[in-house]
Amino acid sequence: MADRKITGSFMDLAHVNLWDAMWWTDECRFWKEENWRALVRDMHEIGIDNVINTTSAFWGRPMFAGYEKTVGVKYKMGCEDPLGVVFDEVEKLGMKMFHGIGFRGRCSQVTDYRHMQKPWDENFFIWNRNLAIALCEKFSDSPAFAGLYLSNEIDFDQDLQVELYEKYMKQYVRPAIGNQIKLLASPGYLGAHEQIEKLPEQLERTTINILAPQDYGGRDSNIDKALELIKRNSLGLKNAAKTLEDIGVELWSNCEMFDLEPSPDGRVYCVPGPFERIRQQIEIQSPLVKKLICYQYQGIWNRKTKLVNIGHPDSQKLYDKYCEYIAVK
Repeated sequence: MADRKITGSFMDLAHVNLWDAMWWTDECRFWKEENWRALVRDMHEIGIDNVINTTSAFWGRPMFAGYEKTVGVKYKMGCEDPLGVVFDEVEKLGMKMFHGIGFRGRCSQVTDYRHMQKPWDENFFIWNRNLAIALCEKFSDSPAFAGLYLSNEIDFDQDLQVELYEKYMKQYVRPAIGNQIKLLASPGYLGAHEQIEKLPEQLERTTINILAPQDYGGRDSNIDKALELIKRNSLGLKNAAKTLEDIGVELWSNCEMFDLEPSPDGRVYCVPGPFERIRQQIEIQSPLVKKLICYQYQGIWNRKTKLVNIGHPDSQKLYDKYCEYIAVK
C-alpha cells in the first residue's frame, strides 16, 4: 500500500509536444542551473523522492556531451548541462532519478517509428541501445540512479508493441547494460487490457521491473466520467497485483494531475486538473500499489517562485490545495 500522497513525478528538460507543455517548455529551455536546482528542491520539499526524466535526449539529440559518435551532438539549452545539474541536485537531496530511453519521441525519437509497423529499422534499436549505455556509464554508479524509463508509453494490449520491445530489450539493451538495471514503464491504463492474464508473460518478455499504468484521470473534463476511467484502471491494478508480485514486478500507479484544454488549432494543452478529482485518484489507487507517481509537478502543479517561473496560472492553486490535503489527511 502506498502513502496517500504523490511521491514521484515525471519531468522533462524539453518536451517533444509543444502543445502539451505550453505552460512550461518554452521557459525551461532558457533556464540556468539555479532554476533547475530550485525545481528539484521544490519537488523534494513536497515529498517527491523519485524523479522520472523523460528527456535524456530530444528528437535524437542527447542532453549531454561526450557521446557524439554513438548518440549525437548535445542539444543546446540555456543551462550548459541541465541533465547533470538535475541529477546532481537529486543526489544531494537523497532522491532517486530514472532516465528515459525509448522510441517515438518522448525522449529519444529519431522519427515517428511508423506507428510501430514492420519492417523495423535497426538504426532505432542501435541508437537507443547506445543511449542506454551512455546513461548507465554516466550515472549508474551513483546511489541516486534508480534505473531507466521507457519513454514510449507502451500499450500491452497491442501485441506488436510487446514484440518490438522484446526485441529491443532482449537483443539490444539488456545484453549491453545487464539485468541489474531497473526498467520502469508507464503504459496506457490497465482498464483497457482485455487479456490481463497475459500481462505477466508480456512483462517478462520485455524485462520490465516496475509497472506504473497511467490512470487516465486527465482524459475527460467531466469528473464523473474521469472517475469511471480511474476505477477501471484500479480494477486492472487489483487484478494484476498478486501475479505481478509473484514474478517480482513492482506495481505503481501514474496519477494524471492534468486536464486537457482545447487549443485553437485543434490540439490540446495540459492544464491543472480539479483537486476534488485528484483527491479521489489518490485515495482510490493508493491501497492497490506500492507508489503513486504523477504527470507532472513541473508546469502543472508547481509552486510559482522567482526561480521556478513556469506553470499555468492555476498551478499555484493546485499546489496549495495539495499541500492542505497532505497536511490534514
